[in-house]
Amino acid sequence: MITAILTSPESKTPMISHQRVEAIAGTGLPDDRYATGKGFYTGVVEWDAHVTLIELEPFESLAKEHGGEIDPALLRRNFITTGIDLNSLIGRDFKIGPHAVLHGRKAWPPCLHIVQRTGRKEIFKYLARQTGIGASVLTGGPIQVGDAIQLLPE
Repeated sequence: MITAILTSPESKTPMISHQRVEAIAGTGLPDDRYATGKGFYTGVVEWDAHVTLIELEPFESLAKEHGGEIDPALLRRNFITTGIDLNSLIGRDFKIGPHAVLHGRKAWPPCLHIVQRTGRKEIFKYLARQTGIGASVLTGGPIQVGDAIQLLPE
């Protein structure tokens, strides 16, 4: 399920929270840095995604097991999710909400840029293997907080 939707018009601007967005096929989310070409990794084919997703559960485990609190929004992903193993979506098509279809491209670990920007080195230590995925938007449509994520048949 989608628990938060975040966008940022440029790589160094704050994330903006939304209740609902309209995903655009082949582009991403309106006014987001991935869609506008103003992201830190824009143009780097390996790290150019339409959208990014991150699981909430590793952050909850970090707080419970190690007493460390990191806001998932610090990792600057578009969608914060709960109740789904995002790694299982890599290489697969999945639906968010009633219409939007995405394709899981690859794991999206935190980068040095994020760690330097936040000053939170523990991101690498505790979250490097559980940070979510990058995805392409195949079919556009509305996505809102509370929408389910459904793996589509192969």
